[in-house]
Amino acid sequence: MSLRHCTYYLLLLLLLTGCSGDTTDNLAKWRITLNHEDKIPYGTYLAYESLKYYFKGAKVEVLSQGFKYTNMDSKMKYPAGRSLMVLEGLRFYVSEKEWDDLKQFIRDGNEVIIFSSWIDKKIQEELKVYKWRAGDETNMLYIDKEDFDHKNILKLTNAPGKTYGYEGRSIRGYFEFTYKKDTTEEDKKSSNENSTAESDTVTEDSAEESDYTEEDNSYEIAITPDTLGKAGEQPNFIRYSIGDGHLTLHAAPLTLTNYFLLQDGNENYLTGIWQTLPSNITQVYWQDFYARNTESSSLAILWQYPATRLALILALIAILVYIFFEGKRKQRVIPIIPPVRNESVSFVETVGRLYYNKRNHANLADKMVQQFLEWVRSHYFLNTNMLNDTFINQLTIKSGQNEIVVKWLVSTIHEIKLGGANIDDDYLYKLYTVLQKFYKKEIVQISKLSEVKT
Repeated sequence: MSLRHCTYYLLLLLLLTGCSGDTTDNLAKWRITLNHEDKIPYGTYLAYESLKYYFKGAKVEVLSQGFKYTNMDSKMKYPAGRSLMVLEGLRFYVSEKEWDDLKQFIRDGNEVIIFSSWIDKKIQEELKVYKWRAGDETNMLYIDKEDFDHKNILKLTNAPGKTYGYEGRSIRGYFEFTYKKDTTEEDKKSSNENSTAESDTVTEDSAEESDYTEEDNSYEIAITPDTLGKAGEQPNFIRYSIGDGHLTLHAAPLTLTNYFLLQDGNENYLTGIWQTLPSNITQVYWQDFYARNTESSSLAILWQYPATRLALILALIAILVYIFFEGKRKQRVIPIIPPVRNESVSFVETVGRLYYNKRNHANLADKMVQQFLEWVRSHYFLNTNMLNDTFINQLTIKSGQNEIVVKWLVSTIHEIKLGGANIDDDYLYKLYTVLQKFYKKEIVQISKLSEVKT
Protein backbone atom coordinates (compact mmCIF):
# COMPACT_ATOMS: atom_id res chain seq x y z
CA MET A 1 0.00 0.00 0.00
CA SER A 2 1.49 3.36 -1.03
CA LEU A 3 1.39 6.52 1.07
CA ARG A 4 -1.26 7.98 -1.26
CA HIS A 5 -3.57 4.96 -0.75
CA CYS A 6 -2.92 5.07 2.98
CA THR A 7 -3.78 8.79 2.95
CA TYR A 8 -7.09 8.23 1.18
CA TYR A 9 -7.99 5.41 3.55
CA LEU A 10 -7.32 7.51 6.64
CA LEU A 11 -9.22 10.48 5.16
CA LEU A 12 -12.29 8.27 4.65
CA LEU A 13 -11.93 6.95 8.20
CA LEU A 14 -11.78 10.49 9.63
CA LEU A 15 -14.83 11.57 7.63
CA LEU A 16 -16.86 8.62 8.89
CA THR A 17 -15.85 9.01 12.52
CA GLY A 18 -16.26 12.80 12.37
CA CYS A 19 -19.98 12.42 11.72
CA SER A 20 -20.65 10.74 15.05
CA GLY A 21 -20.04 11.51 18.71
CA ASP A 22 -20.77 14.53 20.84
CA THR A 23 -18.92 17.84 20.98
CA THR A 24 -16.54 16.65 23.69
CA ASP A 25 -15.42 13.69 21.59
CA ASN A 26 -14.88 15.91 18.56
CA LEU A 27 -12.77 18.36 20.55
CA ALA A 28 -10.67 15.48 21.87
CA LYS A 29 -10.04 14.32 18.32
CA TRP A 30 -8.57 17.70 17.41
CA ARG A 31 -6.07 17.89 20.25
CA ILE A 32 -2.36 17.92 19.37
CA THR A 33 -0.58 14.70 20.36
CA LEU A 34 2.07 14.21 17.61
CA ASN A 35 2.04 10.54 18.60
CA HIS A 36 2.96 8.05 15.89
CA GLU A 37 0.17 5.69 16.96
CA ASP A 38 -2.61 8.33 16.81
CA LYS A 39 -4.82 8.49 13.72
CA ILE A 40 -6.56 11.65 14.91
CA PRO A 41 -5.92 14.86 12.89
CA TYR A 42 -2.90 16.02 14.91
CA GLY A 43 -1.34 12.61 15.40
CA THR A 44 1.61 11.53 13.21
CA TYR A 45 0.54 8.04 12.13
CA LEU A 46 0.93 8.73 8.39
CA ALA A 47 4.37 10.32 8.69
CA TYR A 48 5.64 7.42 10.77
CA GLU A 49 4.22 4.84 8.37
CA SER A 50 5.84 6.66 5.44
CA LEU A 51 9.32 5.80 6.72
CA LYS A 52 9.17 2.22 5.49
CA TYR A 53 8.22 3.40 1.97
CA TYR A 54 10.97 6.03 1.60
CA PHE A 55 13.73 4.17 3.45
CA LYS A 56 13.15 0.70 2.10
CA GLY A 57 15.15 -2.00 3.82
CA ALA A 58 15.90 0.22 6.81
CA LYS A 59 14.93 -1.00 10.26
CA VAL A 60 12.57 1.41 12.04
CA GLU A 61 12.73 1.63 15.86
CA VAL A 62 10.65 3.83 18.17
CA LEU A 63 12.44 5.49 21.07
CA SER A 64 10.40 6.07 24.22
CA GLN A 65 9.36 9.62 25.07
CA GLY A 66 11.69 9.62 28.08
CA PHE A 67 14.69 8.21 26.20
CA LYS A 68 17.90 10.12 26.98
CA TYR A 69 20.55 10.47 24.33
CA THR A 70 23.20 9.80 26.96
CA ASN A 71 21.81 6.24 27.08
CA MET A 72 22.65 5.43 23.46
CA ASP A 73 24.29 2.00 23.40
CA SER A 74 27.22 0.97 21.25
CA LYS A 75 24.84 -0.28 18.57
CA MET A 76 23.40 3.22 18.18
CA LYS A 77 26.72 5.01 18.54
CA TYR A 78 28.58 2.80 16.08
CA PRO A 79 26.01 1.51 13.54
CA ALA A 80 26.96 -0.89 10.79
CA GLY A 81 25.52 1.54 8.23
CA ARG A 82 24.09 5.03 8.37
CA SER A 83 21.38 5.95 10.85
CA LEU A 84 18.62 8.55 10.81
CA MET A 85 17.05 9.92 14.00
CA VAL A 86 13.69 11.71 13.60
CA LEU A 87 12.81 13.79 16.67
CA GLU A 88 9.47 15.61 16.68
CA GLY A 89 7.44 17.55 19.20
CA LEU A 90 6.49 21.04 20.29
CA ARG A 91 9.32 21.64 22.77
CA PHE A 92 12.81 20.22 22.44
CA TYR A 93 15.19 20.59 25.39
CA VAL A 94 18.36 18.62 26.14
CA SER A 95 21.02 18.59 28.83
CA GLU A 96 24.60 19.58 28.07
CA LYS A 97 25.70 15.94 28.09
CA GLU A 98 22.82 14.88 25.85
CA TRP A 99 23.63 17.61 23.36
CA ASP A 100 27.28 16.55 23.29
CA ASP A 101 26.33 12.91 22.72
CA LEU A 102 23.85 13.89 20.02
CA LYS A 103 26.53 15.87 18.19
CA GLN A 104 28.94 12.95 18.45
CA PHE A 105 26.25 10.70 16.97
CA ILE A 106 25.98 13.12 14.02
CA ARG A 107 29.74 13.59 13.70
CA ASP A 108 30.11 9.82 13.19
CA GLY A 109 28.19 10.09 9.92
CA ASN A 110 24.57 9.89 10.98
CA GLU A 111 21.57 12.13 10.35
CA VAL A 112 19.37 13.88 12.92
CA ILE A 113 16.27 15.85 11.93
CA ILE A 114 14.34 17.81 14.56
CA PHE A 115 10.78 19.00 13.97
CA SER A 116 10.01 21.34 16.85
CA SER A 117 8.45 24.70 17.69
CA TRP A 118 10.71 25.44 20.68
CA ILE A 119 14.43 24.72 20.36
CA ASP A 120 16.69 24.54 23.39
CA LYS A 121 18.49 27.85 23.99
CA LYS A 122 21.91 26.19 24.18
CA ILE A 123 21.38 24.76 20.70
CA GLN A 124 20.27 28.12 19.31
CA GLU A 125 23.29 29.86 20.81
CA GLU A 126 25.75 27.36 19.44
CA LEU A 127 24.17 27.27 15.98
CA LYS A 128 23.73 31.08 15.94
CA VAL A 129 20.07 30.71 15.08
CA TYR A 130 16.78 31.78 16.64
CA LYS A 131 13.39 30.13 16.22
CA TRP A 132 10.54 32.61 15.62
CA ARG A 133 6.83 32.13 16.25
CA ALA A 134 7.54 29.43 18.83
CA GLY A 135 4.39 28.09 20.51
CA ASP A 136 1.89 29.43 17.95
CA GLU A 137 0.81 25.85 17.23
CA THR A 138 -0.84 25.50 20.62
CA ASN A 139 -3.21 28.42 19.95
CA MET A 140 -6.53 27.92 18.22
CA LEU A 141 -7.09 29.34 14.74
CA TYR A 142 -6.05 32.95 14.51
CA ILE A 143 -8.42 35.88 14.07
CA ASP A 144 -5.94 37.69 11.86
CA LYS A 145 -6.63 36.64 8.27
CA GLU A 146 -2.96 36.74 7.35
CA ASP A 147 -2.03 34.41 10.18
CA PHE A 148 -4.97 32.17 9.41
CA ASP A 149 -3.89 31.71 5.81
CA HIS A 150 -1.58 28.70 5.75
CA LYS A 151 -2.69 27.32 2.39
CA ASN A 152 0.35 28.21 0.29
CA ILE A 153 2.89 29.17 2.94
CA LEU A 154 5.44 26.37 2.57
CA LYS A 155 8.06 25.91 -0.13
CA LEU A 156 10.83 23.38 -0.77
CA THR A 157 14.12 24.18 -2.49
CA ASN A 158 14.06 20.85 -4.31
CA ALA A 159 10.55 21.53 -5.67
CA PRO A 160 10.68 25.10 -7.07
CA GLY A 161 7.38 26.68 -8.01
CA LYS A 162 5.30 24.46 -5.76
CA THR A 163 3.63 25.56 -2.52
CA TYR A 164 2.04 23.60 0.28
CA GLY A 165 -0.18 24.31 3.25
CA TYR A 166 -3.60 23.77 4.84
CA GLU A 167 -6.32 25.44 6.87
CA GLY A 168 -5.26 24.52 10.35
CA ARG A 169 -3.01 25.53 13.20
CA SER A 170 0.11 27.58 12.63
CA ILE A 171 2.90 26.30 10.39
CA ARG A 172 4.45 29.77 9.90
CA GLY A 173 7.45 29.27 12.22
CA TYR A 174 10.87 30.15 10.80
CA PHE A 175 14.54 30.70 11.71
CA GLU A 176 16.76 33.76 11.92
CA PHE A 177 20.46 33.03 11.43
CA THR A 178 21.97 35.69 13.72
CA TYR A 179 21.19 34.84 17.33
CA LYS A 180 21.70 37.79 19.70
CA LYS A 181 22.52 36.65 23.21
CA ASP A 182 21.55 39.97 24.76
CA THR A 183 18.07 39.96 23.21
CA THR A 184 15.40 39.47 25.87
CA GLU A 185 12.36 37.28 25.39
CA GLU A 186 10.11 40.36 25.54
CA ASP A 187 12.14 41.97 22.75
CA LYS A 188 11.89 38.81 20.68
CA LYS A 189 8.14 38.58 21.20
CA SER A 190 7.62 42.21 20.31
CA SER A 191 9.84 41.90 17.27
CA ASN A 192 8.00 38.72 16.27
CA GLU A 193 4.60 40.37 16.42
CA ASN A 194 5.72 43.41 14.40
CA SER A 195 7.93 41.62 11.90
CA THR A 196 7.11 41.91 8.20
CA ALA A 197 8.71 40.84 5.00
CA GLU A 198 10.50 44.20 4.83
CA SER A 199 11.97 43.92 8.34
CA ASP A 200 15.67 43.61 9.05
CA THR A 201 15.47 39.82 9.33
CA VAL A 202 18.74 38.36 8.17
CA THR A 203 18.37 35.92 5.32
CA GLU A 204 20.74 33.24 4.23
CA ASP A 205 22.65 35.76 2.09
CA SER A 206 23.27 38.10 5.02
CA ALA A 207 24.16 35.11 7.18
CA GLU A 208 27.31 34.73 5.13
CA GLU A 209 28.32 38.22 6.27
CA SER A 210 27.96 37.27 9.94
CA ASP A 211 30.93 37.73 12.25
CA TYR A 212 30.74 34.01 13.12
CA THR A 213 32.81 31.55 11.11
CA GLU A 214 33.19 27.82 11.09
CA GLU A 215 36.60 28.17 12.72
CA ASP A 216 34.87 29.65 15.80
CA ASN A 217 33.20 26.33 16.54
CA SER A 218 35.12 23.47 18.13
CA TYR A 219 32.54 20.91 17.01
CA GLU A 220 33.10 21.55 13.30
CA ILE A 221 29.56 22.80 12.83
CA ALA A 222 28.98 24.73 9.61
CA ILE A 223 27.54 27.98 11.00
CA THR A 224 26.13 28.84 7.59
CA PRO A 225 23.42 26.23 7.09
CA ASP A 226 21.78 25.09 3.87
CA THR A 227 18.21 26.35 3.46
CA LEU A 228 16.05 23.48 2.23
CA GLY A 229 12.64 25.11 2.63
CA LYS A 230 10.83 28.30 3.57
CA ALA A 231 7.66 29.54 5.23
CA GLY A 232 6.72 32.52 3.11
CA GLU A 233 10.04 34.18 2.49
CA GLN A 234 11.68 33.03 5.72
CA PRO A 235 13.81 29.86 6.09
CA ASN A 236 12.04 27.15 8.11
CA PHE A 237 13.88 24.02 6.93
CA ILE A 238 17.66 24.23 7.41
CA ARG A 239 20.60 21.84 7.61
CA TYR A 240 23.97 22.01 9.37
CA SER A 241 27.02 19.89 8.63
CA ILE A 242 28.64 18.36 11.71
CA GLY A 243 31.61 16.14 11.00
CA ASP A 244 30.48 13.40 8.59
CA GLY A 245 26.77 13.85 9.32
CA HIS A 246 24.07 16.50 9.36
CA LEU A 247 21.72 18.16 11.80
CA THR A 248 18.44 19.27 10.21
CA LEU A 249 15.94 21.63 11.86
CA HIS A 250 12.34 22.12 10.77
CA ALA A 251 10.31 24.92 12.36
CA ALA A 252 6.83 23.44 11.73
CA PRO A 253 6.28 20.10 13.51
CA LEU A 254 2.60 20.08 12.44
CA THR A 255 3.70 19.31 8.86
CA LEU A 256 4.08 15.72 10.06
CA THR A 257 0.49 15.48 11.29
CA ASN A 258 -2.22 13.44 9.61
CA TYR A 259 -4.38 16.50 9.05
CA PHE A 260 -1.65 18.28 7.09
CA LEU A 261 -0.72 15.24 5.02
CA LEU A 262 -4.37 14.51 4.16
CA GLN A 263 -4.67 17.79 2.27
CA ASP A 264 -4.36 17.45 -1.47
CA GLY A 265 -0.72 17.39 -2.59
CA ASN A 266 0.81 17.70 0.86
CA GLU A 267 2.15 14.16 0.81
CA ASN A 268 4.60 15.49 -1.78
CA TYR A 269 5.89 17.93 0.83
CA LEU A 270 6.81 15.06 3.14
CA THR A 271 8.32 13.21 0.19
CA GLY A 272 10.45 16.28 -0.55
CA ILE A 273 11.70 16.34 3.07
CA TRP A 274 12.70 12.66 3.05
CA GLN A 275 14.38 13.06 -0.36
CA THR A 276 16.82 15.58 1.09
CA LEU A 277 18.24 12.82 3.30
CA PRO A 278 20.84 10.26 2.17
CA SER A 279 19.51 7.21 0.36
CA ASN A 280 21.79 4.76 2.15
CA ILE A 281 19.98 4.88 5.52
CA THR A 282 19.95 1.43 7.19
CA GLN A 283 18.46 2.34 10.57
CA VAL A 284 15.73 4.86 11.46
CA TYR A 285 15.01 5.97 15.03
CA TRP A 286 11.74 7.80 15.70
CA GLN A 287 10.94 9.74 18.87
CA ASP A 288 7.77 11.77 19.42
CA PHE A 289 7.76 13.65 22.71
CA TYR A 290 5.27 16.57 22.45
CA ALA A 291 7.24 18.50 25.10
CA ARG A 292 10.70 17.19 25.91
CA ASN A 293 12.38 18.52 29.05
CA THR A 294 14.39 15.53 29.95
CA GLU A 295 16.09 16.26 33.21
CA SER A 296 13.72 18.78 34.78
CA SER A 297 12.23 16.25 37.18
CA SER A 298 15.16 13.91 37.78
CA LEU A 299 18.13 13.97 40.11
CA ALA A 300 20.57 13.95 37.20
CA ILE A 301 20.53 17.73 36.87
CA LEU A 302 21.40 18.05 40.58
CA TRP A 303 24.03 15.33 40.45
CA GLN A 304 26.10 17.15 37.84
CA TYR A 305 26.95 20.00 40.27
CA PRO A 306 29.61 19.19 42.94
CA ALA A 307 27.87 21.11 45.75
CA THR A 308 24.47 19.51 45.27
CA ARG A 309 26.07 16.12 44.65
CA LEU A 310 27.90 16.31 48.01
CA ALA A 311 24.70 17.43 49.75
CA LEU A 312 22.76 14.50 48.30
CA ILE A 313 25.47 12.03 49.36
CA LEU A 314 25.52 13.41 52.93
CA ALA A 315 21.72 13.30 53.10
CA LEU A 316 21.74 9.71 51.93
CA ILE A 317 24.37 8.72 54.52
CA ALA A 318 22.36 10.46 57.28
CA ILE A 319 19.23 8.59 56.28
CA LEU A 320 21.06 5.25 56.30
CA VAL A 321 22.55 5.94 59.74
CA TYR A 322 19.16 6.91 61.09
CA ILE A 323 17.56 3.75 59.69
CA PHE A 324 20.35 1.58 61.12
CA PHE A 325 20.24 2.95 64.67
CA GLU A 326 16.72 4.27 65.06
CA GLY A 327 15.00 1.74 62.91
CA LYS A 328 15.47 -1.02 65.47
CA ARG A 329 12.35 -2.10 67.27
CA LYS A 330 12.13 -0.54 70.70
CA GLN A 331 10.04 -2.42 73.29
CA ARG A 332 10.01 -2.96 77.00
CA VAL A 333 11.09 -6.34 78.33
CA ILE A 334 8.12 -8.68 78.20
CA PRO A 335 7.46 -9.95 81.74
CA ILE A 336 6.98 -13.66 82.39
CA ILE A 337 3.29 -14.23 82.93
CA PRO A 338 2.51 -17.24 85.16
CA PRO A 339 -0.11 -19.64 83.82
CA VAL A 340 -3.65 -18.95 84.89
CA ARG A 341 -4.63 -20.98 87.91
CA ASN A 342 -7.74 -23.08 87.89
CA GLU A 343 -9.65 -21.19 90.58
CA SER A 344 -12.53 -23.65 90.54
CA VAL A 345 -10.21 -26.48 91.63
CA SER A 346 -8.71 -24.22 94.28
CA PHE A 347 -12.20 -23.39 95.53
CA VAL A 348 -13.13 -27.04 95.76
CA GLU A 349 -9.93 -27.85 97.62
CA THR A 350 -10.55 -24.99 100.06
CA VAL A 351 -14.14 -26.08 100.73
CA GLY A 352 -13.07 -29.68 101.12
CA ARG A 353 -10.35 -28.68 103.59
CA LEU A 354 -12.95 -26.70 105.53
CA TYR A 355 -15.29 -29.66 105.82
CA TYR A 356 -12.42 -31.96 106.77
CA ASN A 357 -11.11 -29.66 109.46
CA LYS A 358 -14.57 -29.39 110.99
CA ARG A 359 -14.80 -33.19 111.05
CA ASN A 360 -17.99 -33.08 108.93
CA HIS A 361 -16.98 -36.20 106.98
CA ALA A 362 -20.49 -37.23 105.99
CA ASN A 363 -21.24 -33.90 104.35
CA LEU A 364 -17.84 -33.92 102.64
CA ALA A 365 -18.37 -37.46 101.34
CA ASP A 366 -21.78 -36.47 99.99
CA LYS A 367 -20.21 -33.53 98.12
CA MET A 368 -17.54 -35.81 96.71
CA VAL A 369 -20.21 -38.24 95.47
CA GLN A 370 -22.23 -35.43 93.84
CA GLN A 371 -19.15 -34.11 92.10
CA PHE A 372 -18.30 -37.62 90.83
CA LEU A 373 -21.80 -38.22 89.46
CA GLU A 374 -21.70 -34.85 87.67
CA TRP A 375 -18.36 -35.80 86.20
CA VAL A 376 -19.81 -39.13 84.94
CA ARG A 377 -22.71 -37.31 83.31
CA SER A 378 -20.51 -34.77 81.54
CA HIS A 379 -17.75 -37.18 80.47
CA TYR A 380 -19.54 -40.47 79.85
CA PHE A 381 -23.03 -39.10 79.22
CA LEU A 382 -24.65 -41.65 81.51
CA ASN A 383 -27.88 -41.30 83.43
CA THR A 384 -27.10 -41.29 87.20
CA ASN A 385 -30.67 -41.30 88.45
CA MET A 386 -30.69 -45.11 88.67
CA LEU A 387 -27.44 -46.58 90.01
CA ASN A 388 -28.38 -50.17 89.10
CA ASP A 389 -26.76 -53.06 87.26
CA THR A 390 -27.30 -51.34 83.91
CA PHE A 391 -25.44 -48.26 85.16
CA ILE A 392 -22.65 -50.47 86.58
CA ASN A 393 -22.29 -52.27 83.23
CA GLN A 394 -22.20 -49.00 81.20
CA LEU A 395 -19.73 -47.29 83.57
CA THR A 396 -17.49 -50.38 83.50
CA ILE A 397 -17.37 -50.31 79.71
CA LYS A 398 -16.75 -46.60 79.38
CA SER A 399 -14.29 -46.17 82.24
CA GLY A 400 -12.28 -49.31 81.52
CA GLN A 401 -12.28 -50.23 85.23
CA ASN A 402 -12.89 -53.73 86.52
CA GLU A 403 -16.54 -54.48 87.25
CA ILE A 404 -15.70 -55.34 90.87
CA VAL A 405 -14.25 -51.84 91.37
CA VAL A 406 -17.31 -50.21 89.83
CA LYS A 407 -19.66 -52.31 92.00
CA TRP A 408 -17.67 -51.35 95.11
CA LEU A 409 -17.91 -47.66 94.20
CA VAL A 410 -21.67 -47.81 93.50
CA SER A 411 -22.22 -49.68 96.78
CA THR A 412 -20.24 -47.03 98.65
CA ILE A 413 -22.27 -44.25 96.99
CA HIS A 414 -25.50 -45.92 98.13
CA GLU A 415 -24.21 -46.14 101.71
CA ILE A 416 -23.33 -42.45 101.76
CA LYS A 417 -26.65 -41.36 100.25
CA LEU A 418 -28.65 -43.54 102.68
CA GLY A 419 -26.56 -42.40 105.65
CA GLY A 420 -25.75 -45.92 106.74
CA ALA A 421 -22.01 -45.64 106.55
CA ASN A 422 -19.66 -44.90 109.41
CA ILE A 423 -17.53 -42.27 107.65
CA ASP A 424 -14.25 -41.74 109.36
CA ASP A 425 -10.86 -40.54 108.09
CA ASP A 426 -9.94 -43.93 106.64
CA TYR A 427 -13.27 -44.31 104.86
CA LEU A 428 -13.02 -40.80 103.41
CA TYR A 429 -9.48 -41.47 102.25
CA LYS A 430 -10.50 -44.71 100.47
CA LEU A 431 -13.35 -42.94 98.67
CA TYR A 432 -11.12 -40.03 97.67
CA THR A 433 -8.43 -42.37 96.31
CA VAL A 434 -10.83 -44.40 94.16
CA LEU A 435 -12.48 -41.27 92.75
CA GLN A 436 -9.08 -39.77 91.83
CA LYS A 437 -8.25 -42.98 89.92
CA PHE A 438 -11.45 -42.50 87.93
CA TYR A 439 -10.71 -38.82 87.23
CA LYS A 440 -7.19 -39.64 86.09
CA LYS A 441 -8.45 -42.70 84.19
CA GLU A 442 -6.09 -44.99 86.06
CA ILE A 443 -6.90 -48.62 86.82
CA VAL A 444 -7.67 -49.52 90.46
CA GLN A 445 -5.94 -52.76 91.47
CA ILE A 446 -8.52 -55.34 92.63
CA SER A 447 -6.05 -57.07 94.91
CA LYS A 448 -5.70 -53.92 96.97
CA LEU A 449 -9.25 -52.78 96.78
CA SER A 450 -9.69 -53.23 100.48
CA GLU A 451 -6.93 -50.66 101.01
CA VAL A 452 -7.78 -48.71 97.84
CA LYS A 453 -4.12 -47.92 97.25
CA THR A 454 -2.07 -48.67 94.11
